[in-house]
Amino acid sequence: MVVLIRCNGIITDPRAMKYVTYLKETGQDYILIGWDRDGGIQDSERAFYYHHKAGYNVGGVKAVINRVGWMAFVVKTLKSLHLKGFAIHACDLDAVYPAVIYNKIVSRSRKARILFDVFDWFSATLFEQPKPVLCAFKHMEHVSVNNSNLIVICEPERIEQIPYRISKEKISVFPNIPYFSETSFLVKKKEFGFDNDLFTFSYVGGFVQSRCINEIITLAEHGMVNLLIAGFGDTQIEERLTSLKNHLHIKYFGRVKYMDGLNIMYNSDVIYAMYSKVNPNHIYAAPNKYYESMFLGKPIFSTKGTIVEKKVISNKTGYVSEESVSDIKNVISSITRDSIIEYGENAHRLWIEKYGSYTSDWLNNEYRAFINDCN
Repeated sequence: MVVLIRCNGIITDPRAMKYVTYLKETGQDYILIGWDRDGGIQDSERAFYYHHKAGYNVGGVKAVINRVGWMAFVVKTLKSLHLKGFAIHACDLDAVYPAVIYNKIVSRSRKARILFDVFDWFSATLFEQPKPVLCAFKHMEHVSVNNSNLIVICEPERIEQIPYRISKEKISVFPNIPYFSETSFLVKKKEFGFDNDLFTFSYVGGFVQSRCINEIITLAEHGMVNLLIAGFGDTQIEERLTSLKNHLHIKYFGRVKYMDGLNIMYNSDVIYAMYSKVNPNHIYAAPNKYYESMFLGKPIFSTKGTIVEKKVISNKTGYVSEESVSDIKNVISSITRDSIIEYGENAHRLWIEKYGSYTSDWLNNEYRAFINDCN
């Protein structure tokens, strides 16, 4: 039995859904514990949700109170399941810490083996929070790392973010690589096209101010590029896109399913995946889009000074820029149709040679072994 915990609706989370898909395909018993932030998700025999409305990427005292409520819900739900000999797959810090608390308060026979899946190194995202809040989360990280049986990180470089001594045997690397055995759902559609010769950029994902999303919207608004964009999160970005719904160079699709998002990117020329280095965590970012660009055979556009830059430059799979509108504009001005074709081909070749089977190999070996150790 695997209990997968993630502080969102889960079904819109690509990394979490890879695990859910694998558990379904291999006939594993599993239960999901998630957070219904928007309202409308129904509980089921396999899924239990914290039904408390809350925004994404919100700070302050209210956010702290919300997370305390969420963690209390996780502990309460785990206790109510009365499970024995099971695994907890905790997706990030606010899932693993209550899992550790659960293990501390139940009898030995009901304790679980814990997999701490580091979707983001949490305290690094809280660099702007008051010192007491940051110290509290650092304490949570320390406790969680010491009491987890396996720690999964997205890229080997992320080991540098872990300020605690951990044995190599306790760490596993599982990048944000798509998990698909066929590509028939990828089709060119007229609804994603534009009546001009500009290059079409795409962004599909969470809306946060620190992802240089407003910058690419501005460039599309001024007729520098076409933009296919889908996602949700920051209300200012959502409202701005809604106001531009009839713009000649922008098509906004709101929240979409993962496969639909991949199809949107497939219909673009360049996949946009910028980060802001003001957030220390973004320097080590391991975006789904880096691997999705390989899967789709598309060049990627990302940020200088990050681990993604090193990968993009060394493999010749895209473009990198500093974060201002003028810097992004200058790089876009240098893009040619030939370079788009070349970088896209390089990306897809890398997918075929190195990453196409990585996900299934890792799931069928390291992940299955962890699950089996709990039985």
